[in-house]
Amino acid sequence: MRYHMIEIGRTTAFLLVLGASSLPPVHALGASPDPASVAEMRQIKKFVSVEVQTQGTAEKIGLKGPNLTDLTRVLFLKKVPGVPLEGSSGPSGDGTEPLGQLGFLTCEVWTVGEQQIVAYHIDCNAGSYITPRTPGSLWNRAILGYGPKEEVSEAVRKGLRTMVELFATTFSNARAEGGGR
Repeated sequence: MRYHMIEIGRTTAFLLVLGASSLPPVHALGASPDPASVAEMRQIKKFVSVEVQTQGTAEKIGLKGPNLTDLTRVLFLKKVPGVPLEGSSGPSGDGTEPLGQLGFLTCEVWTVGEQQIVAYHIDCNAGSYITPRTPGSLWNRAILGYGPKEEVSEAVRKGLRTMVELFATTFSNARAEGGGR
């Protein structure tokens, strides 16, 4: 049995969860960021948080948040070159840098089931800190899928790789539109 992956925006993902097992594999990218989001994304000079959090049965089937965070940070550094990744808990309280120049990428991995078939949902957000310690999402993508328990861990890792690649492309395009700042 193969897993099916559905990539959709947050609202649509919720509606498709109910019928995911009967759907053929579908890949539908979320909408492009609006011009204001692209302009804000251009302002990001460094990332201060790249994190993966786990929910549901993820830990029980071997998907550990710290391991997925490490994987995602390594991928991020490879795919988003020239932009520093500092710290891991958000902006510091010293206020020396404008918060709009500090970026984040957070992903939530949620699984249901721990026996034969496991459903998973990967939801990633990226953006900048608009007000003190409050993230403002400029980019969001989600992947919904299911499969045999033995294959879900690799499917989630592949999904995180896909998310980082999609974000890297969006971020690079935004920076190129702004003269590569």
